[in-house]
Amino acid sequence: MNRIGALVVVGLLAVGVAQPQLLVNGVDVPGATTTLVPDVTYAPAADFARALGADADVDLAGGRVTLTLGAAIVQLALVTETQRVEAPRPAVVRDGRARPGPAALWLNGEAFLPVKAVGEALGGRVAFLAESASVAVVLPRPSLSMRLEGFGVSERLVFALDAPGRYVTFHHPESGVLDLRFERADPLVTPALEGRSFVRAAVERVRGSSEARVQLAPGVEPRVWSVPAGSGMEVVVAFGASGAAQEPIAPVARTRWVLDAGHVAQGGAGALAADVEGELTRAFVDLLAVELAQAGIDVERTRTGPAPVPLADRTAMGVGADAMVTVHLGDLPRRQARLYVLDDADAAGTLDRAIRWNAESALDRAGTDALRRSILLRLVTDLAVGRDWGANLARALGAAGWTVDGPVGAPLAVLTGAAGRGLFLEMSADDLRDPGAAGELARALVSAWSALGGR
Repeated sequence: MNRIGALVVVGLLAVGVAQPQLLVNGVDVPGATTTLVPDVTYAPAADFARALGADADVDLAGGRVTLTLGAAIVQLALVTETQRVEAPRPAVVRDGRARPGPAALWLNGEAFLPVKAVGEALGGRVAFLAESASVAVVLPRPSLSMRLEGFGVSERLVFALDAPGRYVTFHHPESGVLDLRFERADPLVTPALEGRSFVRAAVERVRGSSEARVQLAPGVEPRVWSVPAGSGMEVVVAFGASGAAQEPIAPVARTRWVLDAGHVAQGGAGALAADVEGELTRAFVDLLAVELAQAGIDVERTRTGPAPVPLADRTAMGVGADAMVTVHLGDLPRRQARLYVLDDADAAGTLDRAIRWNAESALDRAGTDALRRSILLRLVTDLAVGRDWGANLARALGAAGWTVDGPVGAPLAVLTGAAGRGLFLEMSADDLRDPGAAGELARALVSAWSALGGR
């Protein structure tokens, strides 16, 4: 069922309807049913995700379900009505790119996922076996390779998989060993590696999976995170001195970022449809949030659902934040971005108007009281941070082949609450849909911030 439209949830009251057996990578998953939507097999979210090797997060208030398998993120709109409903478009998104399929359903206190849509979004094959009245989902077995990047204190190991997969890490400080287990992955022929931060790294097949063992050099601590890469993912192992801060991307001394997913009703994408901008920017924010969580940074979102949020509320969330990023769609070609930062407080009279738009309740509309003006302008104390962060980002993206317009100063009210410690980004819809481009931008945002050196 590829067309998202009016769905009729008929419940679990059908009598005498055979329920299909669901097999995921050969494992029986109970509770599959075709009685929720005609001709569509649904399965309970928790059991289905477990069989896939994925983590599932059900956000009833935000109206979505998020599945994470390695670095792959699949999001589904969550329909709560038990009568005729209109499912949001797109209902299924992987790494910011819309895919065909129906929404997830919430019924009797439990989320149900469309089996075919989820299986195919994760790169798997889904088939109905008529002779056994069963549905089979088979995810691809990732192929695993290993390479060494950088040198000296900046070297890191990269484990590349051509399909998403679950992995776990085990660090044994007493023996200086880091083990990584990549479930169901097939190791490619890769020679053992040696480096300055580690003595030896090797990969071997163990009981149908791949295991990597890294013997660390004395006094070295590992840091591990994963990022999307094409249709697969990369697991990065970086190294630092024992006892040093263990953020995967260092140095990052800040603890709270505010992420603002733009919406056409907030003036972002012009002629683009509201649901397109709203869903794509929200998916990018989720991708960026994963990068930040891996760096030990707390994240707050100005918008978790599809509805727009008033400008004053979004701006207020930035007060006290260490950084803020607001993302919108723009009429741009691929791999091109526009970048704005809050302009200097006395650079233009329009900035004063922008601040007043953000804090009308604190100002007299007919004029600006000197004391109130002074209080407001104290919010704008870190304008240089935004400018330098933007310059770092522009350089990083330029080196990766992007064309960046900016950073340009502008009187943007949404950034005033964060005291100028923020960036306003415009990207093309194609780049937000492309997990490679979106992931590249997310990583560049964090590394450009890290380059500020704890300011």
